[in-house]
Amino acid sequence: MAFALRLPGLSGLMGAMLIGAVGTAPSHAEETVEAFYQGKTIDMIIGYSSGGGYDRYARLVARHLGQYIPGNPEIVPRNMPGASSRLAAGYIYNVAPQDGTVLGTADQSLSVAQAMGESLELDASAFGYIGSPTMENNVLLTWHTSKVSSVDEAKQIAIPIGATGGSTSSQYPSIMNALLGTKFEIVSGYPGGNDINYAMETGEVDGRGSVNWASLKPLGWYEEGLINVLVQIGLQREADLPDVPLLYELASTDEDEQLLRLLSAPTAMGRPIFTTPNVPEERLQALRKAFDEMVADPAFVQAAADEGLSVIPLSGEHLQKTVNEILATKPEVAARLSAFIGVSD
Repeated sequence: MAFALRLPGLSGLMGAMLIGAVGTAPSHAEETVEAFYQGKTIDMIIGYSSGGGYDRYARLVARHLGQYIPGNPEIVPRNMPGASSRLAAGYIYNVAPQDGTVLGTADQSLSVAQAMGESLELDASAFGYIGSPTMENNVLLTWHTSKVSSVDEAKQIAIPIGATGGSTSSQYPSIMNALLGTKFEIVSGYPGGNDINYAMETGEVDGRGSVNWASLKPLGWYEEGLINVLVQIGLQREADLPDVPLLYELASTDEDEQLLRLLSAPTAMGRPIFTTPNVPEERLQALRKAFDEMVADPAFVQAAADEGLSVIPLSGEHLQKTVNEILATKPEVAARLSAFIGVSD
């Protein structure tokens, strides 16, 4: 039996969402990609509130991508925060039309959550990945007024850290508490990164459990000494942060390093843009081609720079490969990670 989930304030989206099984998209063999998109509007569903890194990159893509898609459809960004972007991901997977008229962005660690056994009601490998406009490490940070400015100090002093929910913003401090002995007190439930930033600035929390370095740099906080970057999460250090340790480098055993490498792998997803399952192959390829053309256009790169955003693009094919590799993780490694940070049954 299906049920209705009403989301007030989402103009242009279905107010009543029928959650059901994923169907197959209708065949449009006789219709060209250009003819299909001519006069169409594409919804860009953003799994977080406005102002954060996912939102800023998704809106940048929404402003530019349509001119590279045959038929030049308009792309309209729509925020759908909730459950650390799981609400948006679930909508795109289970409810949205599977015809290439809905794009979205959500937590880069969805595939890790799935590998660990989190009950997502979706298969991350079934999304049609379009590309990511950037790829940079995530970091865990504290505000300059905090008593904690290093991992060693975090092992001695308990401080509140802001998080959106079951995403990297809670996973990173949780695993650091379990494996490294830090004493982070995780405060979950913030709608998005911008909300955590405000809470940090006002003293409601001491720091932020996760933020992408690409979206943090433009704020100038690091150069101004307003934040302490305790650790970076990725597989190689950022050029801007040569002295900040990678999370997996802090492991004391080979088993812990494997686990922390798995946790760090989603940084290779950047800020993923994807569409629903079952989009006709010719439309999926057209969307991927349009994305690749967009990120290679100096005009787009300049538009990103004007907003203080870097462009380090990843193709849809790369994202798909990364998701498949994460989901192929040895069960014992994924099970151990889930035992430390927990999953939603």
